[in-house]
Amino acid sequence: MNFLLSFLPLLVIVAIIAAIVVLVRRHSGVEDEPGIGTLRRLYYYGLAFVAFMVSASGAVMLVDYVSDSFGGPEILSRGATQLAMAIALTVVATPIWLFHWILAQRAISRFPSEIRAVSRKVYLTVVLGVSAALGAFGLISLLRWLFGGDSFNGLHLAFPLVWGAVWGFHWYVAIREVPRTEFGDSIHRAYIYATSLYGLVLMLVGTGIILRHLFAQAYDALSSTQVLLPGEGALWNGATQTALAIFLVGGAYWYWHWHRVARDDINSVLRQVYLHLFAILGGAATVLVTLNTLLFRALKLAFGEPGTADQFQFLPGALAALIIGGGLWGYHRAVAKQESPKALVGLPAAQRVYGYLLAALGLGTLATALVMLFGVMIGVIVPQAGESLVRGDWWRNPLALAVSLALVGAPLWGFYWVGVQRAAGTSMAEHSAFSRRTFIYLVLGATVLAALGNLSAILFMFLRDLLEGQLSAQTAQNIKWSVGVLLTAGAISMYYWLILREDRRALPQPEEPSAGAIPVGKAVIAMATEAAQPLVRRLEAQLGINVRLWQTLDPDAEVPTVTDEELRAIHERIAEAPGDRVLLTIDASGVRVVPYREV
Repeated sequence: MNFLLSFLPLLVIVAIIAAIVVLVRRHSGVEDEPGIGTLRRLYYYGLAFVAFMVSASGAVMLVDYVSDSFGGPEILSRGATQLAMAIALTVVATPIWLFHWILAQRAISRFPSEIRAVSRKVYLTVVLGVSAALGAFGLISLLRWLFGGDSFNGLHLAFPLVWGAVWGFHWYVAIREVPRTEFGDSIHRAYIYATSLYGLVLMLVGTGIILRHLFAQAYDALSSTQVLLPGEGALWNGATQTALAIFLVGGAYWYWHWHRVARDDINSVLRQVYLHLFAILGGAATVLVTLNTLLFRALKLAFGEPGTADQFQFLPGALAALIIGGGLWGYHRAVAKQESPKALVGLPAAQRVYGYLLAALGLGTLATALVMLFGVMIGVIVPQAGESLVRGDWWRNPLALAVSLALVGAPLWGFYWVGVQRAAGTSMAEHSAFSRRTFIYLVLGATVLAALGNLSAILFMFLRDLLEGQLSAQTAQNIKWSVGVLLTAGAISMYYWLILREDRRALPQPEEPSAGAIPVGKAVIAMATEAAQPLVRRLEAQLGINVRLWQTLDPDAEVPTVTDEELRAIHERIAEAPGDRVLLTIDASGVRVVPYREV
């Protein structure tokens, strides 16, 4: 039963793959791809995936058994159960995978379009991801053994050998298959950037452990307080051996996928997500948290509650985190600035995203500081009773934390928010930029949710104490932090609501629909410069629908003069165009109507 239950994760993965394929096909609106058909394709690749995973697992057990036997008794006298299981899994599953893989390859020979099938691309990407992750685990354990940090185990060889071979075979197949599809390239990019990300994380974790150990050695030498744990006094120990193994494996994964495979992929959306949302924002958050820790400890030492332990034991770890976070932030920020002029999105878009991400990070830190400050003020003003009256210094540490958060968050938010506001004051396009609207609506949504949750908590505690006859000053003490959240959310939401109103007033207002205008049942996109916005508003009024604007980056492009009669003629051409999607190209030559459909 346990053996059968072990297949459940594989079946779940197969079900996920099938669901992805079905959703993608449904979204694309294609009833059936040419070739062998969706159901047969799902059968081939689903069975091939399960069989291959089982076969690879058996191969891992077999290599583990043989490797362990080199230093022990004869092979057949050790671990008969493991040997029997390994042979059974490998002998049974390998022919099943080979049979279905050959069927899939023959289908490609008969129908060349099969090489672009969604099922095949998902299969290859999932196998690459699983094998790369398991191979990284095996390489780390192998290096730890080679460095002397662990005793020998056959799995140290089995994992990197087997899963490395699996990865190599499927990588060879994936990169040789052309022509490619947009979806196939997208999921391949997802694998590349996901692997680059966790390779980067592994490399930074290993570096951080090594730096922390070096700084702790120096701290121990300069002070009488021991920071290193027992057994970590030597520089070359189990911790540094493990950290070096993690650093080498993570660095190799990151270098290969980021510097070699994704080197020229500068126009990818996933690359921008990796750069800005994970690398740059992650590095900035690390620096922010570390600086806040340093300031908080300094303020706590100055006027916080007295502590019994050494106040500076955190310094080795904080310095290591500061170096790691600063390096991560600075390197990827430099990469983003270098690539932005070459990318289709352009430098302004990348700069805009960067500014709003850092403004959001600063705003979140500042908001936390305001919550702490409001809570401390309420707790000090409202009279206390019982033990709280005796322990009158409870506010010291929260106040130190609030001040440190404000000292870090306020300058960060102020610097980047003033920058994006200055850009909005010089360009009308900034007011309608997607990153700006996303930032403002996310802030408004977060503040509303925070206000609702804490207002409910305040009402609950008030009614509970009222009904139980325990309503007193202690009730105000219990709700002080919720009141702090409510006041902070109210102030932030009011400010950004005013900002949103200013943005709306700055944009050209749509004209009223023309009398007797019949809305066109089509999705209309206009490709034009910023100066064409008044014309686009007239088109919206004429068509009775919203027109989405794709802004071109040519500053010298001219906008045609369109009379009301010509506007009605454009309306007729759009209504008569085949399909339900229309692209309007607006330039000096006029307005061109181009019907299209997604494929």
